Amino acid sequence: MYLHQLSTPAAIVNLDIVEKNIQLMAQIAKQAGKKLRPHIKTHKIPAIAKMQLEAGAAGITCAKISEAEVMAQYGAKDILLAFPTVGEAQVERILNLSRDCSVSVAFDSVYGAERLHEAAKKRGVVIPLYMIINTGDNRDGVASEREALELAQSISLFDHVRLKGIMTHEGHVNLAKDTEQIVRTATAAGRMMVGIADMLRQHGFNIEEVSTGTTPACRAGVAVEGVTEWRPGTYVFNDVREMQLATPMAECAFSILATVVSRPAAERLILDTGSKSLTSDISTSPGYGYIKQAPSAVIERLSEEHGMVKVHHTEDLQIGQRVEIIPNHVCPVVNLMDRVFVVRNDEVIDEWKVEARGKII
Repeated sequence: MYLHQLSTPAAIVNLDIVEKNIQLMAQIAKQAGKKLRPHIKTHKIPAIAKMQLEAGAAGITCAKISEAEVMAQYGAKDILLAFPTVGEAQVERILNLSRDCSVSVAFDSVYGAERLHEAAKKRGVVIPLYMIINTGDNRDGVASEREALELAQSISLFDHVRLKGIMTHEGHVNLAKDTEQIVRTATAAGRMMVGIADMLRQHGFNIEEVSTGTTPACRAGVAVEGVTEWRPGTYVFNDVREMQLATPMAECAFSILATVVSRPAAERLILDTGSKSLTSDISTSPGYGYIKQAPSAVIERLSEEHGMVKVHHTEDLQIGQRVEIIPNHVCPVVNLMDRVFVVRNDEVIDEWKVEARGKII
């Protein structure tokens, strides 16, 4: 089967680019002396996780226990849940999964650590923890050495959890305007992490892992001494947001194949892909995605089924023509898909189910 034979809209994964992206990040991490623990939230596909592990990844990162369960079914043995987990059902599932593989869990509160401790105590096991540090993204996590020490001391009374490491998501790196700012912001975050790790060690805590992770920082090779592992996710596919930073379009492996279904005006056309397949995430550039065949066109509006595109009257896009759209933010777009079509050149060579889509627990 070939691309022109697919019904649209369809999710397309260019396997040549995926393979190159995986090898490139593995090489960058190796040169930097960092372990790679890629976040599977971008692709949610066991076949790609397997490729990442075969390329040298030390383990994987998941957000939710339901994602981790899927990946474990397909052979993942070392998993970090990079999300503060406090729900009783989720904690029980973590303990169940820990029978078959190594599961570390992120936390940023005494409450969260205690819930894990109490459940682990009943099973007679010890759960390794990563303390979440807020290095500037202002999401979750403790924000200072003092807060980190107080939290570490508070949970030291719990003998069925173990403070293994600290982690951050320096997501504010994505606000950078250029590579220089990426490096500056990521370096500051990494140094803050290393400083907190050293302080905790001085107070008797055995901090084994210092974990950071954003695709722009890792792609730029920001290698702060003392950081032990990276957790990039988007790099495997890339998207418009990464293109706006430092990633060339040639490294974008995922696109939505769509068809022009109407051109009701010279400067407006309609695509058969809307919010059901592109999501409404925006970026710093206008529109809801980048159309490869019409770079100056702007997807101005989305309804569920329609993509309304503003085009210059000289752009020769005709009804029935197919276009490929690179999403603004690829992670939630993949989550909308039951399957993706795997292509080399224009030939569809495989079809992968998005096994971990919709895993919200």
